[in-house]
Amino acid sequence: MRMGTASAISRRPAVRLAALLLPLLLSGCTAAISHYIGSQQSFGYDQIASEDTLLQQGFSESEFCSSRTQKCLSYLSAAPLSGKRSLRYRVTIQAQGVEESSQLELDESAAGQYSGLVVLIHGFRASKEYMANSALYFRFLGFHVLLPDLLGHGKSSPGIGFGVEDSTIISELIDQQGLSPAPVLVVGNSLGAVAATRLLAERSDIVGLLLQAPMTVFDQATVNYVNAYSPLPSWMIPDSMVREGALAALQDAGVALEQTDIAAMLTRNDTTPTLILLSDADRVAPPEAFETTLSNSLVSVVVVAGRSHPAMSVIDQRDDRVIQRWLSGLIEANRASEVNRQHHEQRGESENLQHQWRAEA
Repeated sequence: MRMGTASAISRRPAVRLAALLLPLLLSGCTAAISHYIGSQQSFGYDQIASEDTLLQQGFSESEFCSSRTQKCLSYLSAAPLSGKRSLRYRVTIQAQGVEESSQLELDESAAGQYSGLVVLIHGFRASKEYMANSALYFRFLGFHVLLPDLLGHGKSSPGIGFGVEDSTIISELIDQQGLSPAPVLVVGNSLGAVAATRLLAERSDIVGLLLQAPMTVFDQATVNYVNAYSPLPSWMIPDSMVREGALAALQDAGVALEQTDIAAMLTRNDTTPTLILLSDADRVAPPEAFETTLSNSLVSVVVVAGRSHPAMSVIDQRDDRVIQRWLSGLIEANRASEVNRQHHEQRGESENLQHQWRAEA
């Protein structure tokens, strides 16, 4: 059976960015940049998958409202693709006027190998629908999936949280799924990698973290984004102005810059295996930002060739080979951990019996 359809993602961030920023940039005002960053304006997803297509593929859309923050997230969820013998999709992305295709084809040998829950978190100006093809991939492997809209994106509550407040709400949403004690795998793309990484501090059931083109610390990520996609010359948008606008947007949201530093958070991670997928052609999330700053043995960095930043949100054939090797390693590590845990429990029981026998004697 063929799941997924030939899809096209048409992103024109440069045109929108220029139209919004040019009037104020000419007067040297950073407020335009801060407003653009903080406003709720996700790219459309009609060319990715219609609501009818998502329904046919087994996704259901719901809303979750946090009892702690009173904010709501729209999300898609779906069960594993049971009984399917193959998976095939092709996604065409247009970035800076160049078409780029990502495709995947799996046969029944890959079907249903795993179990658990995969949470897929989209990037800046995207929405949950942008992760639908990658969600099909994990469903075919045997996972339940959960795809939330970040705050200020899609149909979620307004006010961008930059992945910080989002992580708390997503953790509540995971609990609401009722799948515990199933293992949780979290996938974060670009800005979504902030929320994904911050979930490590929220939960103890996350067995793996997969980051696709994770953004650098937010002010630098914004500079990278503007330099990569703005059609305006650099003298109109100096890096210092962009950086000030990014910092102002964070301040308006009550977020500290260091709370968006994924590399620093991963350096402190001592429990969860992490796979980072980067591209040598990605100017927004350049490989050197992570290759040179991460020394954690739990973190694996893989650099692919020639893919744009938008394309990194779609799992393709090359990604599949890397991800399945990584997942196999997670299983072996979890098995070894379980054996050690049982050994310690048995040893503890034996010592308790010895203490009891000595006390009785």
